[in-house]
Amino acid sequence: MFLRRIELSGFKSFADRTEMEFVQGITAVVGPNGSGKSNISDGIRWVLGEQSARSLRGGKMEDVIFAGSDARKAVNFGEVSLTLDNGDHALPLDFSEVTVTRRVHRSGDSEYFINKQPCRLRDITELFMDTGIGKEAYSIIGQGRIEEILSTKSEDRRGIFEEASGIVKYKSRKKEAEKKLSETEGNLLRIHDLVSELEDQIEPLSKQADKAHRFKALKEELKSLEIAMYVVQIEQVHKTWAETNERLSKLKKEQLDLSTVVGKHDAQLEKHRWETRRLDDELEKLNETLLVISEEFEKCEGQGEVLKERKRNIAANRAQLEQMIAAQEQRGAERQAELTACQSKMAEVGAQLDAFASQLREEEERLLGVSGGISSEAEERLKAELLETVSEMAQSRNEIRHADQQIETVGRRTDRLDEERSKWTEQMERITKRRKELASLREGATAEIARIRDAYITYSQELKALQGKLDELHGTVRRWEQKLDAMVSRRDTMREMQNDYDGFMQGVKEVLKAKQRPDGLRGIHGAVAELVKVPAEVEMAVETALGGALQHIVVDNEANGREAIAFLKRRQLGRATFLPLDVIRGRSIPDSEMRGFEGASGFVGIAVDLVRFDSQYRQIVGSLLGNVIIAKSLEDANRIAAKCQYRYRVVTLEGDVVNPGGSMTGGSQHKKTTSLLGRQRQIEEIDAEIKTYEGQLADLRLKAGSLRSDIAEKNGQLEQLRVDGEQKRVEEQQYAAELNPLENESKNIQAQLELVGEDRGSLQQEVADYGNKKQMAGEALERLQAKEAELQQAIREAELARKASEFAKEELQTLLTDLKVKVAGITQEKQSLAEQEKRFQTDYSTLRAELSHNKRMQVQLDEDAAEIERDGIRQTELLNELKIRKKQCTEQTDFKRSERADWLRKLELAENETREQRTQLKQVEEQLHQTEVRVNRLDVELDNLLKKLSDEYELSYERAKELYPVPEDVPGTQNMVRELKREITSLGEVNLGAIDEFARINERYEFLSTQKNDLLEAKASLYEVIREMDEEMSRRFKTTFDAIRSHFVGVFAKLFGGGRADLLLADPLNPLDTGIDIVAQPPGKKLQNLQLLSGGERALTAIALLFAILRVKPVPFCVLDEVEAALDEANVARFAEYLREFSGVTQFIVVTHRKGTMEEADVLYGVTMQEGGVSKLVSVRLEEAEAAVSA
Repeated sequence: MFLRRIELSGFKSFADRTEMEFVQGITAVVGPNGSGKSNISDGIRWVLGEQSARSLRGGKMEDVIFAGSDARKAVNFGEVSLTLDNGDHALPLDFSEVTVTRRVHRSGDSEYFINKQPCRLRDITELFMDTGIGKEAYSIIGQGRIEEILSTKSEDRRGIFEEASGIVKYKSRKKEAEKKLSETEGNLLRIHDLVSELEDQIEPLSKQADKAHRFKALKEELKSLEIAMYVVQIEQVHKTWAETNERLSKLKKEQLDLSTVVGKHDAQLEKHRWETRRLDDELEKLNETLLVISEEFEKCEGQGEVLKERKRNIAANRAQLEQMIAAQEQRGAERQAELTACQSKMAEVGAQLDAFASQLREEEERLLGVSGGISSEAEERLKAELLETVSEMAQSRNEIRHADQQIETVGRRTDRLDEERSKWTEQMERITKRRKELASLREGATAEIARIRDAYITYSQELKALQGKLDELHGTVRRWEQKLDAMVSRRDTMREMQNDYDGFMQGVKEVLKAKQRPDGLRGIHGAVAELVKVPAEVEMAVETALGGALQHIVVDNEANGREAIAFLKRRQLGRATFLPLDVIRGRSIPDSEMRGFEGASGFVGIAVDLVRFDSQYRQIVGSLLGNVIIAKSLEDANRIAAKCQYRYRVVTLEGDVVNPGGSMTGGSQHKKTTSLLGRQRQIEEIDAEIKTYEGQLADLRLKAGSLRSDIAEKNGQLEQLRVDGEQKRVEEQQYAAELNPLENESKNIQAQLELVGEDRGSLQQEVADYGNKKQMAGEALERLQAKEAELQQAIREAELARKASEFAKEELQTLLTDLKVKVAGITQEKQSLAEQEKRFQTDYSTLRAELSHNKRMQVQLDEDAAEIERDGIRQTELLNELKIRKKQCTEQTDFKRSERADWLRKLELAENETREQRTQLKQVEEQLHQTEVRVNRLDVELDNLLKKLSDEYELSYERAKELYPVPEDVPGTQNMVRELKREITSLGEVNLGAIDEFARINERYEFLSTQKNDLLEAKASLYEVIREMDEEMSRRFKTTFDAIRSHFVGVFAKLFGGGRADLLLADPLNPLDTGIDIVAQPPGKKLQNLQLLSGGERALTAIALLFAILRVKPVPFCVLDEVEAALDEANVARFAEYLREFSGVTQFIVVTHRKGTMEEADVLYGVTMQEGGVSKLVSVRLEEAEAAVSA
């Protein structure tokens, strides 16, 4: 077996998938520091199961995953695969190649594979156990770990010796055996506790099981007898039920016949009532119709008045419109005449204007002729030059004036821009203010919405809580109502039982019923149970003391008693005991004897003193209870009876009795729902409870009403909050809608302000330009003014010559001026006439349009008048129709009222006829109800008996009658049942589960005892196995140690070139736990402590030990990571020679920096980092390289 290759992917610095092939010899891995060489040995150690991140030079296991670099991202998992040649099947697998893979993810999850099949870490560890290969084996010596072989503690050096001895597997099995032994000890301890506990339980359970078996036997015997008695009772009750049910059927038939008769009368009555209701409905409909007709009649009359008013309005409007049309036609004629006169006047003024214009042209021609004769050429030239100068001056002034005007215009424009900017600024401020107001309002609305939402949620939660309380309160009310109904039902049942004397014997019951009849027995006061009132706490004692006397009947005298007995005999109604008031005398206990036990412990009192009754019955009650003592307990009763010499009866509160003479009666009593003695008291208590329940229900209903009010109020508040919220949300949306255009307007105003600023800058530049132009024009004007003065002087001199001829010219000019004035006046007059003509035409057109409109209005009024006339006719016809319908409806109403009165009389007569039948039906129904109550009571009693039979014995009546026939001696059977029950009671408390429990506990006890014995045997077997493994491990360890020791001496001397060394056991008698001491004496030195050796000497000593172990137990491959780093060149050469010597049996993978080691290698792998943080491989097979060089 040897290492064939290793694949690394994402492991430490090997980011890419990297594969290394190994040869059977020496493979050297070289490279600069930090290139990732040692990561290869770490990968081999890691894939073989290393769990310590520190041993892999990391802080946590995720550190072995490539963490990324400047140019690469981190990867998500790291993986290493180790492939071994298993041709010799050194590994227990049927494969010639075995690949072990380990993968770790950044999440911390790890995966292990053998030949790509998932496996456990334990599977990998066991696969390489005792092969010399493993994470802690001597086959992998990591960087800086060669000196760990020479560790300080001698016990820590055992690991590699144990691995070489092949006892690691035995030690692992021993640990498992010791673990199982510890678990067995714990199990034994627990089983011992359980067995001890079960032993304590078995004996009492055995006694309880025997008692339970006896109980079941008695119960089975009781079962047959009691079921037979149940059958007897069921037959008796069923017979009574059948008789009562037959009577019930007769009453039902009688009730049905009477109900049929009454039903027929009711049907007839219902028919009369239906006719009455039909007439009432018809009358109601007629009244409604009459009301509708009356309303329509009044409405129609109102419409007639409206039509009359509209007709009057139309007539008035038409007269007014006719007047307006006449006035407009007159004004139109006047405007037409004025327009014609104006046009004639314009024709005359036009002729005059043409004549004066012709004369003005002639005079202007004459004036030109006169002027041409006066002027000379020189004067004209001077004037022309002056005109040109004046023109230039005018131009300069115009330029100055234009510049002033432009400057003024620009100033005005600047002022307008300032005003505009002020306006925009003011508008911006107003908008900004409005925006702030709207934002504040919107924020307020938002805050208010949030507040309303919070309040809504709070109120909703409160409403939910209130609704929950109301639901809970409704549930409580329903429960109280159910309790109240149950109490009322119980009270009514008890009253019914009291009125029916239920529980009394037949004879007593009949006498008490006869007392109530008018012609019944006389002098009957009632039963003792009815005449005595007993407190609840002594009820059981008094009832026990009285016993059958509870049903004794109190009568006035003996004669009344004889009469009652004769009544019973005569009607064969049974027997009864009578107590005549004039005969019976009370009994009492003398005071002298009373003083003897009155203060005794447990003394309650004399029975006659503890009950309430009418004074006339004192003798009767005294005779029954006067010498009966009431005590608290049976023990107290025994002491009191002893003190009174057992002459009086003593009864306890629980109903136990110490009879005169000392005999005792007691035990359990059948629990009765109600007793004859306490029935009235219980009815009163139930009445009190009913009042309490009613009060409680009233309070609960009041609370429910209050809660409903609160819920309604909360609903109102929620609705108001919802409305307020919707209103606030609308306001918020309105504010938001108003804000959006304001923001847009603000942006537009800001843009306008920016444009105004730009325009104002341009205007300021224009003002500067016009100022420059004005200055230049002023300078030119000054020059032209000087030239003008010169020209003016020359012209004055030239004018002196032509002043003589100017007189004629002035006359012509005066005439010309007069003509021009006349022409201008006529022209003005013509224009005035034209405007007046235009105004007349406009007025005339307006009048024509108004006249046309009024005429159309006149036509429309005529049409409206005709329509109103037609509406009036229709309204008159509808009014007459409504009068007829109203009269008909009134007549029908009167007729229906008369018919309804007839039906009411028939109904009254029919009701009188059925009243007697209803009385008879009510009496029969009362008898039917009483009989149904009795049948129901018998049903309940029968159901109870059947239910007891079913619940207690799981039998139906038919099956019970078939299996358990009716006994011939019913009283004897009853006595046997009582005796069996007494015997069962004497057994005391019986645990029927003890039978199954005893069987279960006994079975568990036997099982655990068997388990205990098995565990003891397993414990002895484990001790034997551990002893045998210790012997085998001691033998193997001693043999291997001796072999390694002998080789170590030779290897040490050879590596050091002399000296001596030895291996010693610290405790030879305890080879499995002893430490191992290493003695080393390099040549030329004294024997000294290992800690005093130099680093190179320590490393070489450790290498010598490694090679000694390899001689004894060669390994398939060995990984050495810079183990020779501390050696000098000579020692490196010796180290390399030894590598070569052992390479025949062991494959070496050496991580090294030393030249001597590289020279002995068969294959060189170079590890570089061409890319920062990422390791790459470069391989050279030296034999092939040497052959290539030789060639």
